[in-house]
Amino acid sequence: MDSLYGKDRPLRLCVLLHKRKRGGNIRIGECETTLRMILNTQRSESPVNGFSIFKSIESQEIVGRFEVPMIQVIDLKLEEEVMIENFQLNCAEDNDSALSSRTNPFAFDISATPTDATSPAESSFSDYIDNGWLLDFMIAIDFTSSNGDPRVPGSLHDQATESLNDYEECIEGIGCALGRYSESCTIWGFGAKFDGVTRHLFQLGRTTTCHGSVDSILQAYRGIFQSDLIMSGPTLFDQVIQAAAVRANKSKLRGALRYSVLLILTDGISQDFEETRRKLNVYSSVPLSVIFVGLGRSDFCAMHKLTSEVGPNRTISSFVEYREHQHDPRSLGTAALQSLPLQFLEYMARNNIQPRSV
Repeated sequence: MDSLYGKDRPLRLCVLLHKRKRGGNIRIGECETTLRMILNTQRSESPVNGFSIFKSIESQEIVGRFEVPMIQVIDLKLEEEVMIENFQLNCAEDNDSALSSRTNPFAFDISATPTDATSPAESSFSDYIDNGWLLDFMIAIDFTSSNGDPRVPGSLHDQATESLNDYEECIEGIGCALGRYSESCTIWGFGAKFDGVTRHLFQLGRTTTCHGSVDSILQAYRGIFQSDLIMSGPTLFDQVIQAAAVRANKSKLRGALRYSVLLILTDGISQDFEETRRKLNVYSSVPLSVIFVGLGRSDFCAMHKLTSEVGPNRTISSFVEYREHQHDPRSLGTAALQSLPLQFLEYMARNNIQPRSV
């Protein structure tokens, strides 16, 4: 029984996430162990109480950890079926932020993102966070008609099934990461018609600000479909960018320790592209970063070009395509937030702002 066909037989455990929208599973990671090692975790004197989950055995990049509170061996003769009860995947712990994420295997730690802007002698993103700085998190969601009918399963705003649609997956994945550093979230919509008038900036929910977990953001998002909203167009970003910049500038004038982050979720390209470019340049002097996430099958070459332009002003925008990461949700947060620490630190350096104790 203790041979390679018993307790010492190598086991490879794969951690899968069920993708509710389209069915199937997403592979999160894996680890190698043996049944004996798993059984040993149940012994009170054992120093091992869990196992690291790697993105792949070959890469050895740790993406999480699981513990085995209880195990029961059902049969080692035929199927060697092992039942693990109360399986838990433990990732980075939530902090005390009012908008902290629930346990999420895709939570991306912004403070761990390497940048080229700091040396050991200079301040890091974490230095500012540790000294009281917070992110003022804002989301703007595209409700133009090109997203498809939300009553139709499989559309980008799909409300016909219980599964998360693409917008909800973006909100959850990126929102959980940003929520670590924010007390609340302001949520807007654009591109919809109310009472016959197309509006390019409107609030979602009874108030524009959501407190609590990412669930409160999702609740406000879903609630808008119970209103008289009619999806319309065209796609225009300038009003939401301006609203975010005004909010960021107010924080700056108050001397608040706040850096604003606007997440724009869209399925298309602005119909007033030059105005979007102009506003991103004009607002480079305020504490603001704008993250565009493109959903659907549009050609986003222009968005890639827009957010990669380098000029004399501080770059405040970045762009990522959801479809390139939809089968790897953790990488979506990584890609979307990769530029944020550098933009944050560049603003601090240009304005000679140092971390200070609070």
